[in-house]
Amino acid sequence: MTGKDGIRARCLRASRKILCLTQRPDTSDTIAHHHEVPAEPKRQPGHARDNDLRQHHHEATAESGAYVYILDTGIDISHDELSGRAIYGANFIPRSPDFDECGHGTNMAEIIGGKTYGVAENCTIISVKIVGKDGRGKMSHVTKGIQWVIQDAARRGASDRSVINISLRGPYHPGINHAVKMATNAGITVVVAAGNDAKFACAYSPASASTAITVAETGPDGCRRPWSNYGPRVNVFALGSSIPTASIVAGSGRRYGTGTSVAAAYVSGLAAHFISSGNLRGYKAVRSRILSVASKGVVKDPRCSRNLLVFNGVLRN
Repeated sequence: MTGKDGIRARCLRASRKILCLTQRPDTSDTIAHHHEVPAEPKRQPGHARDNDLRQHHHEATAESGAYVYILDTGIDISHDELSGRAIYGANFIPRSPDFDECGHGTNMAEIIGGKTYGVAENCTIISVKIVGKDGRGKMSHVTKGIQWVIQDAARRGASDRSVINISLRGPYHPGINHAVKMATNAGITVVVAAGNDAKFACAYSPASASTAITVAETGPDGCRRPWSNYGPRVNVFALGSSIPTASIVAGSGRRYGTGTSVAAAYVSGLAAHFISSGNLRGYKAVRSRILSVASKGVVKDPRCSRNLLVFNGVLRN
């Protein structure tokens, strides 16, 4: 088989192989972790498309109606960049404090809603800790985290105004993918990282979840980064190279993030922005808006992925 049929067949074989492993008792609760890419030097602004992606309207209450749940290593909710808008939600790591001991979750929070560089600077950010300070956690923590979000968003009466960001990946896991579907069925928008393995995203969860918005990464040159996962499960690309983010150092530190984690966080922020400024409600409306305003055919070497690059359509005249 060639073309799309061949790609689907390869994804199916990979999924079946991994599914067999996840059904074995000793591997059913496999470790999930975020996979970092090599650090890059600070990049100066000046790329036209990069500038477009980093520009946003920031009215006083633009994103105040949106909730973004970050399933990650926790968040430094006292960080200057988060301006008191981040709160602790749930913690599924035994004997681990609620605060971020790793830094990854705080990085994602800054990209999504930081006051300096955040996409949706007035959204409410809720920390759901599912990964420990070593960047690892059990797959069951992911499913429990998603289930908790479904209940909490319903309690707030905000399911259709909520976004889940999952900037991590593990092996294909039907339980995680089912939990994602339950969240989107409830109206929650779920944005996930494609992963940094240079492989088909269909072999990983939650990247393979059919109702998630799965995000791959481009560099400032518009080319898919060589480590970014790819394939039919990828819905959209976003810039993910040397993006300024918050650091857990000294409560006001800064670092530069790279990878599909960063790209996914950008799209989560964009989802929150559209929920509030565009008055969109529910997963289907938000997903449709993100994909419909994305720039088409501009990504170089999409590698069997949809050739869409996220864009804030509000800025188009």
